[in-house]
Amino acid sequence: YRNISSEQLLVMEYVPSLKITKATDDSRCSMKQREFLAESLARTYLRCFCTNRFFSTDPHPGNLGVEFLERTTNSNPNKVRLVMYDFGQACELQTSQAAGILNVIEAIVDYDSDKCVDAFAQMGVLKDNADLVKVRAKVQDNFETGKITVKRNKLKKRGYVFTEKSNSTSTNNSTAATADGKVKDTEVMGFFTLPTEYAFVARALTQMNGVGKTLDPDFDFISSSAPYIVEIKGATNYLQDEWSKWVEGFQKKIGLKS
Repeated sequence: YRNISSEQLLVMEYVPSLKITKATDDSRCSMKQREFLAESLARTYLRCFCTNRFFSTDPHPGNLGVEFLERTTNSNPNKVRLVMYDFGQACELQTSQAAGILNVIEAIVDYDSDKCVDAFAQMGVLKDNADLVKVRAKVQDNFETGKITVKRNKLKKRGYVFTEKSNSTSTNNSTAATADGKVKDTEVMGFFTLPTEYAFVARALTQMNGVGKTLDPDFDFISSSAPYIVEIKGATNYLQDEWSKWVEGFQKKIGLKS
């Protein structure tokens, strides 16, 4: 209710709902509906982080509910809807932080260590003295060893198109970073700083992950939110970015770009 809300007072509509963690035991809520709710939570927070730049830092089960709808709609054929309560603790992101979060999600989905490091810089989490070669090598190693992973089969079913990238540049940098081509966690942790906003982002993601896995054991935020990146960017910008990434990857494969 914008007309009676202010910076100090937020007036919201009360929507009767079932506590979200009880959905697993409710006969009205099928597995498909639970998966839809988990994905709705990821989609909501992607928009909160990257479009609204304002989010509730406390998405625990007591602040989330399920509304059962009497009929389906074209936009929601699942007869359930996610309900959010209590924005008592919230955080606002800067434009560069929001853009960086979106770019790091894309970079992780595409297993692109170069773009991942660029996104870290955009987010403002790298210190001025950060050794970008070591950071990039560590990210690449995490991709290759599975420490950072996404559920690609799940994304393919949703129609997400991956941008495959030549790893020659990152591999060379990784080899140059240390004698054995590996960079230890302790070598790069000192290159990172954590602005207060990201502490709240991490808190929200941790609580969201717990709720998401209760609904869908296969849930993870990045895999569930990635199909909705096009909503954030807009179709035109998204297609332009995908074309640019494809051209860049093709140039690297044929040796026109290192």
